[in-house]
Amino acid sequence: MVKVRFAPSPTGYLHVGNTRTALANYLFARKENGILVLRIEDTDMERSDTAYEASILEDLRWLGISWEEGPFRQSERIQTYRTYIDVLLEKGDAYKCFCSKERLEEIKALSVRRGEPPRYDGTCRNLSGEAVHRMESEGKPYVVRFRSPRRAVRFTDLIHGETFFPDDHVDDFILLKQELTPSYNFAVTVDDMLMEITHVIRGSDHLSNTPKQILLFQALDRTPPQYAHHSLLTGPDRRPLSKRHGATQVREFRDIGILPAVLANYVAIIGRKVKKEIMERDEMINTFTVKSLSSSDSLFDMGKLFWFNKEYIRNMPVENLLGASDIPPKYRDEVVILQENSKTLAELKEYLDIFDGTDIKDDGIAYLSAFGDLTAVVAAMDGLPLDGGLTFDDIVKEMEHGTGLTKRDLFMVLRIILTGRKSGPPLKEVFPLLKKDTVTKRMLCLKRQFSLS
Repeated sequence: MVKVRFAPSPTGYLHVGNTRTALANYLFARKENGILVLRIEDTDMERSDTAYEASILEDLRWLGISWEEGPFRQSERIQTYRTYIDVLLEKGDAYKCFCSKERLEEIKALSVRRGEPPRYDGTCRNLSGEAVHRMESEGKPYVVRFRSPRRAVRFTDLIHGETFFPDDHVDDFILLKQELTPSYNFAVTVDDMLMEITHVIRGSDHLSNTPKQILLFQALDRTPPQYAHHSLLTGPDRRPLSKRHGATQVREFRDIGILPAVLANYVAIIGRKVKKEIMERDEMINTFTVKSLSSSDSLFDMGKLFWFNKEYIRNMPVENLLGASDIPPKYRDEVVILQENSKTLAELKEYLDIFDGTDIKDDGIAYLSAFGDLTAVVAAMDGLPLDGGLTFDDIVKEMEHGTGLTKRDLFMVLRIILTGRKSGPPLKEVFPLLKKDTVTKRMLCLKRQFSLS
C-alpha cells in the first residue's frame, strides 16, 4: 500500500510552498487509495512553537487536506532515535565526536578559504575505545556522527529521473547533537523507516539530503522509499517566493478573502500540464500523477490566483457565498450583484458599503476635484425625485438634460455620487437596491467636500 507523509516544522506559519508539498502528498494518497501521515518535525526546540503547530493544523483542515495517521511529534520520539543511535554505534556505522565547537568553526573557516564546502575532517573517526571511554568519563561533551562509507549514490527520482551524487558528497554528518536531540536527516530517516513510508514527495531543496538518508537506510539494513522532488515556487523575479513578493502564508490568503478551494486548486496545478485548470476536488485527485509535477521552478502568479478566485466566486451559489463570507442573509440581493465582479471575499464585503455607506472614497473625490464645476450636477441631482419611482434610465436622461455632460462623463459622475466609488458592478443593477437615504447622505458628503449649497 502507498504511504506518504507531510512533515512540516512548527517554526512558522504554513507557507504556500509547503502547501504545495502537502497537496501533492494528499492527492497522491487519495489517487492510490493510500495513507497520508502527518508528522510534526519539532526537534528544533528553540524555534518550534505549539502556536505554529496549531495554526498549521488549522490551515490544513481549512484547505480540506485530511490525513489518516498522526499528527506524530518528533519531540515525543527522542528515545526512539537514541535506540537507533545505539544500533549504528554498535555496528560501527556511527561514532562519537568530541571536537569542540571552536575547532569545528576553524575547520569550517579553512574550507571556506579554500573554496570548498564545509565538512568534518574525521579527527574522531578512528578514536580507540579507550580514548572514547576516557573522554566520556571526563564528562567531555560529544556528538554522534555517521561513518560515511564514502561511496557514490544513485537513485531514480520520480520527477528528475536518474540522479547521481559522487562518493565525496556525504561526509561524516551529525546524527545526534550535544543536547542529545537528533539531527534532521537522522530523525527523518528513522521516522520514514518505522512509519513504512513508501514515497517521499517534497521540494527540490531537499534533494541534496536524499543521499544521506539513503545511506542511513542502507546502514540500518532497510530499503529506502521512492523519492520525488518537485520544483520550488518563485515570484515574478524568478527568485524563491518570499515576503518581498507579498502574501506567502496560507493565513494571509485567508485574510484577504481567497477561498480554500481556490488556493488548493491553483497550487495543485502550478507547474503541471493539465487539460483544464478549474477542477473539483475529485478531478484534482483523479488527474494527479507524480510525474506531472515539474522539475523546473514554477511561477506563483498572484494575478492568476485572483482570477481563479473571481471565477469561483462568480459561479458559487449565493447561499454558499453568504456563508463563506459571513455576510448576513439580508444582503442576498446585493451579493448577487456584487459576486460577478468581486475578486476576493474581502472585496465583496467591502463593496457592500455601496448600499449602506454614506461617504465618497478618496479616488472618487480626486476624480471629481479634477472634473471641474459641479454646480450643475448638484442642482440636477437635487431636482430628482429619487423616491418617485424613477428608473435608472430616467435618471440618466434627466441628468443629461440638466448637465449637458456626455454619457461617458455622466456615468462616472453618477457612479461616484450614487455608490461612493469609481468602480463597481453595473450601475443599472445597483440603482434599484440603493436607498434614498444613502444617496441623500452621499450628496451631503459631496456638498461639504466641495462647499456646495
